[in-house]
Amino acid sequence: MKRHFCASAFVINPENKKILLVKHHLYDRWVQPGGHIEDNETPEEAAMREVYEETGLKIKLLGEHFPREDDLIRPLGIQCNRKGNGDRHFDFLYAAVPNDLNGELVISNESFDIGWFSRKELENMKVFPDVKITMDYVLKTYFGGE
Repeated sequence: MKRHFCASAFVINPENKKILLVKHHLYDRWVQPGGHIEDNETPEEAAMREVYEETGLKIKLLGEHFPREDDLIRPLGIQCNRKGNGDRHFDFLYAAVPNDLNGELVISNESFDIGWFSRKELENMKVFPDVKITMDYVLKTYFGGE
C-alpha cells in the first residue's frame, strides 16, 4: 500500500457563497481543486499552488494558526481516500476565498470543466457526498450559513 499526501481547497466566493469546482478527468465528477504535495512544500503551499494550476485563481486560505500564530493554518480536516489498489490518499482540506473575485477561470489539462456553483446546484450534480458535507461546514463556519 502506498500513501500519498495531498492538499485541496474549498474556495468560496464570499459575495454569492458559490463554490469553485473542477470536473475531474479520471472520476468524471465535480471536486474541489487539489493535488499531491510536492517535496519541500507545506500542505498550505500545495493547496494554493494546486488551485492556481487547476483554475488560474490565487487564493487566501481561511482558518486559525494553531497553537501559535507562526504555525501553519489548521486544516478543516484530513480526509483518507482509499483507492481500489489499496493505496491511500491523505488530503489536507482547507477553506479559502479568491484574492480577486473577478479573476478569470482557466481550465487545466487535469480537468474537463470548471465553474462556480451554489449549494443548491450541487444537489443535481455528480459530486462525492463529502463535497456537499464540507461545503455546508465551510458556509456555516466562515459565512454564517447558506
